[in-house]
Amino acid sequence: MDIERFVVGPLLTNCYLLRVGKEAAVVDPGGLSPELEAALGGVTLKYILLTHGHFDHAEAAELLQARTGAPICYHPQEKTSFWALGRTPPPLDRELKEGDEIPLGSEKLSVWHLPGHSPGSLAFLWRAGKVALVGDVLFAGSVGRTDLPGGSWEQLERSLRRLVSLDGGWKILAGHGPETDLERERQLNPFLQGLEHA
Repeated sequence: MDIERFVVGPLLTNCYLLRVGKEAAVVDPGGLSPELEAALGGVTLKYILLTHGHFDHAEAAELLQARTGAPICYHPQEKTSFWALGRTPPPLDRELKEGDEIPLGSEKLSVWHLPGHSPGSLAFLWRAGKVALVGDVLFAGSVGRTDLPGGSWEQLERSLRRLVSLDGGWKILAGHGPETDLERERQLNPFLQGLEHA
């Protein structure tokens, strides 16, 4: 699987294009950039995947759907995140929940439900490549905020503990900022200290 990052929108959100052959998925289209649109030109978009419902991760989902016909997929609990922040949820063409698998070409993504930043926050794990796309659950050196509607530090802590349980070599692709890896975050991220033993 080829994974390309595009920084989009006013909050500099990481939008990811996942490609396996001619099949592709977009994760968190918080906006469209000329570079992203150009990259979409040579593929068939199979899914528009949202890690959560905050506008900076979902703003361009419906526009992208109108252009490509791809289904918009997210956790049903995220409808509350859209409403709470004054936005109408986009069409929920496919509900995603814990344990789902999303086929993409010869590869697949596993769905983890990791609430805390928002009620329906999801991570998409490409196990074969040891890559986790985690939205705003975990960042390089930090974690997602919990002071927005539906946020919960207790839930986020449980979700982080689950991520920490993955074995060492996982790459973390976050919703903002640079990529990192789980081993580095275990050692240096102050919010993860002690979670393994909690």
